[in-house]
Amino acid sequence: MTTVTLTSKGQLTLPRPLRDALGLAPGARLQASIDRQGRLVLVPSKYEPEELFLHRPKVNRCLSLEQMEQAIAAAAGRSDDREDA
Repeated sequence: MTTVTLTSKGQLTLPRPLRDALGLAPGARLQASIDRQGRLVLVPSKYEPEELFLHRPKVNRCLSLEQMEQAIAAAAGRSDDREDA
């Protein structure tokens, strides 16, 4: 186990072996939480939420509320038919 020291500014420095093992570079973000045993848990944030949608194709269709309700009703009707089978 590796010891990490807290600075007077409340900062932690992760030793190089830990950073290398996790693939962390300067500016990397970590999610921090406390588990049920009172331990600090740090998990690398590999992606920011916005990054997950960067390469998503543009959606060019738009439905009215009425069209959405009709589609939902139609899909619900199909699922009811399947339950009877």
